[in-house]
Amino acid sequence: MSGESEVAQRRDTLNRYLLYFPRSKNVISDVHSFTGKEILSEPYRYTIRFTSPDQNIAINAVLNQRAEFILRAPNLEASWHGQTSWLPVRQINGTITQFSRLMSSGDEALYECVLEHELALLDQNYRSAVYMNMTVPELVTKLMKDSGHFDGYNIDFDQLSHSYPRREMIVQWKETDLRFIRRLLAEIGIWFRFENHNKVKTETVVIFGDSARRYNFSDKQMPYVRHSGMTSYNEYITDLEEQHGLMPKNVLVRTYNYRDPQSPQTDKTVKTSDIPEGVTTGQHYHYADHYLAAGDFHGEEAETAAFYARLCYERLLNGQSVLGATTSDPELQPGIMFYPAGPVPDGFKSGFVITAMIIRGSRAEHYRAVLSGIPYIHGYSFRPEYISRPVIAGTVPARVMAIGGDKTYAGLDAVGRYRVKFDFDLDEKRVGFESALVRLGRPYAGDTFGIHFPLLEGTEVAVGFEGGDPDRPFIAHVMHDGSHPDLVTNRNDTRNVIRTAALNKIRLEDRRGQEHIKISTEYGKGQVSVGHLVDAEGKKRGEGVEARTDDWMALRAAKGVMITTEAQPRAGGKQLDMTAAIAQLEKALSLAMTLQQSALTAGASNVETDRQNALSQTLSHLAEPGILAYGKSGIAQVTPDSLQLSAGKDLIATAGGNASVNVVKKFSLAVGEKLSLFARKLGIQMIAGAGDITTQAQRGEMHMLSQQDFTLTSTAGKMNGSARKGMQFVCGGGGIRISPTGLVTIFSPTGIELKAPSLKYDGPESVSVPTPSFEKGAFKLRYKLHAGDDPEQILANKKFRLTSASGQVVEGVTDSSGRSPLLDADDLDSYKMEIME
Repeated sequence: MSGESEVAQRRDTLNRYLLYFPRSKNVISDVHSFTGKEILSEPYRYTIRFTSPDQNIAINAVLNQRAEFILRAPNLEASWHGQTSWLPVRQINGTITQFSRLMSSGDEALYECVLEHELALLDQNYRSAVYMNMTVPELVTKLMKDSGHFDGYNIDFDQLSHSYPRREMIVQWKETDLRFIRRLLAEIGIWFRFENHNKVKTETVVIFGDSARRYNFSDKQMPYVRHSGMTSYNEYITDLEEQHGLMPKNVLVRTYNYRDPQSPQTDKTVKTSDIPEGVTTGQHYHYADHYLAAGDFHGEEAETAAFYARLCYERLLNGQSVLGATTSDPELQPGIMFYPAGPVPDGFKSGFVITAMIIRGSRAEHYRAVLSGIPYIHGYSFRPEYISRPVIAGTVPARVMAIGGDKTYAGLDAVGRYRVKFDFDLDEKRVGFESALVRLGRPYAGDTFGIHFPLLEGTEVAVGFEGGDPDRPFIAHVMHDGSHPDLVTNRNDTRNVIRTAALNKIRLEDRRGQEHIKISTEYGKGQVSVGHLVDAEGKKRGEGVEARTDDWMALRAAKGVMITTEAQPRAGGKQLDMTAAIAQLEKALSLAMTLQQSALTAGASNVETDRQNALSQTLSHLAEPGILAYGKSGIAQVTPDSLQLSAGKDLIATAGGNASVNVVKKFSLAVGEKLSLFARKLGIQMIAGAGDITTQAQRGEMHMLSQQDFTLTSTAGKMNGSARKGMQFVCGGGGIRISPTGLVTIFSPTGIELKAPSLKYDGPESVSVPTPSFEKGAFKLRYKLHAGDDPEQILANKKFRLTSASGQVVEGVTDSSGRSPLLDADDLDSYKMEIME
């Protein structure tokens, strides 16, 4: 005997409706009346009134208790064959969700309870949550099992027509679990119905389907009977109704996918080709469905553009033709497809799919159900009505989570997205996978340009949602909090600061009279400060501009550098305005040309001014790459070590006043060609406070000329003079001549006077004076070869050839450091270099 039969016979009653509480067997109930509502994709709900001799049934004996509502019919063959007097027709299992005591009499009390499927209990779970990397069927199964009311055997997703993709993230926002489940299923067109387990009738299975093949196809031929005022023992169907409406001509879906914004496969259109001509008009356009691919034409691939377009079309088709009927058959329920028998209207001939029904019955009234449904159309299916997603207004708090093990730096993916931990999410998730990858909203962005300050783990962010859609989050703002205080507070509220976690900083001070800008980094303590300079305590330490570092500093400008103290009030002039510097250059050139003329007049060597003039032209407004330094009150270069001034061509120094070179030890001056000294006014002094003065013309003549007296004096020694080819001393036409043979001749045009106390004549005597020899000075050259644009890229072990302007050729091979050997050269000429392969 079946479970329903056993229960049906427990009560000896004439009532064809039984209400039984398996866990509260002492509760006696006699069904008075009931109403029911069953709709595809909704938990069924029955409101049942019953009487009981117990005037005060305990609430916990009924409320939240399992119950079985049994519809039965008399067994007409029971009296002939000894069978039971009642046959179960249908059993509705569920849980009592409401319980009321309505009234009582002396004999009994009247109660009312609401019986719903256990799925309705999920309406008691209200929450916000984040689910990661799950398909919709997987998530629905998880929520049902987690509720504690379902096991695997009463959840049936086994015969879905589509394979649904895993979603990176699904957000439940201020929804009950039931609404959340129904919303997710409706979005992808999955509907559900209820069916008692084929072996255990006290258990109800939730059957999920996404196509017509999950309908319950009934073989029963339900006769269509028109109302005649009579009733019949046999079940029948009556009051057949058809309702038809307009359909849009086509359905268009479109979305924006930032991952591939230029993709042409962003929209799909489905035309309503199966609708009769003349009943279609308009277009349904749906924007921002959740899909990443276009899909195939027929929408066979789930959660694509084509899939959602077809789904929307089928949902509209469900409302285009609506059927209605009334029946007395308690076995009919939503999800059943059957064929009414008899002269039925055309809309019923293809089959009647029940999608909803309203039931009523009582002790005095026969069972009656008002059915609603749709025609059965091959290739199309019932689709639940779309349930709108909750809208998240504004932003919600979250924290940035690190991707990977290193938590020192920001956790970004290859395209600059983050993962966040939503504050409302109570579940513990795998570290670094607390959410989908979300973009960071910024005030400026473009093709690998924009503004992006990477966010570190634990940073509070305000997450916004595109269109308020919970599944489309993005980081809208970054926030300070109690654990991460603001860098600008009432203590420094005049400062505008950008500072990174590693203390790279840009600070702009707006305090009136103390305005300044500071750019700094901790590495090498490099800083650039402009304006009112202060120390770490905010005390003034200077004004103007300061650039400093504990490491190296390089100033590089390809077109020229100007350093000047020439004033430019309120930045009113042009960048290369150098009026004072140019005036000084022109003054120096004029002075040089004046002294040049004086030197030429005096017979000194010409003072070259052409290069000085060319240099002035070069530096004027930096017409060519050069460095110009101008100091109105002076320029000093000071070092405790060495100072080098080197020029590849000319070294020019001009002073309008005095020039002073003070050297503690040695002063050396070496000139490759000629040294010319000219003093126009006060003469030249060469004094050696100690040591010798040596003057030589090693391969030329020496001329010493004075307009006034010429004095040679040795105060503590002797004076020697010698000449290899003779000597002659002349004054007034007379003199002394010494020939190379040693003959001394004294001659005079007027006379010779000898004054001495005595005059002595001896034999011949000769003194030999050694003659110095002068070797020709040799020039030694060494070169270091490197790549033209990179001095660090040396050219080692390369054969080269040098050709001077005079035609001298020198060849050699560089060593491992790129250096040439010491090379002999005739002069300090310029050379042309060739690398010989």
